[in-house]
Amino acid sequence: MIHRDYTVVGSEVHIDIFDDRMEIYSPGGMVNGRLIQELDVRHVPSERRNPVLADIFNRLGLMERQGSGLSKIVEGYQFEENYSEDKKPAFFSDRTQFIVMMPNLNYNVPQDVPQDVPQDSLNSQIISMIKDNNKISTETMASVLGTNSKTIKRHIKSMPNIHYVGRGSNGHWEIKE
Repeated sequence: MIHRDYTVVGSEVHIDIFDDRMEIYSPGGMVNGRLIQELDVRHVPSERRNPVLADIFNRLGLMERQGSGLSKIVEGYQFEENYSEDKKPAFFSDRTQFIVMMPNLNYNVPQDVPQDVPQDSLNSQIISMIKDNNKISTETMASVLGTNSKTIKRHIKSMPNIHYVGRGSNGHWEIKE
């Protein structure tokens, strides 16, 4: 929404969900006219079409002042259990559109894989990691514990003494004992 090109009349952001991927379409290309597919997305400078709207979202804690969304998408995928190079997010732009294609990492993956770590042990390991770093992400926990972030989120949801305060990277975990 912050990056949408409002000069393209009658257009809107579209999110299409398929079994094997999600595609996000935004009208308008890159602000500087470059093609995202020709760039290293980890080093693309943030340029907003609407800095006032971006500032409002930042003040509400809904986004960062300096953009890092593309690199967060790529890095977030790399820590997931079923990630491989052929399931890497893809970006495409031209002067009229910007498209993000995010593969479903669980597509055609058996879902009945037994968990190696007992539930009580996993819960105590999660608590220990949060005590060591209250800003730790569920993706990092999953990577360290050898599971996936969905499992971590499911365990945290079942633990009434753990709560996330704030939003995104500006938030932190709290443990009530």
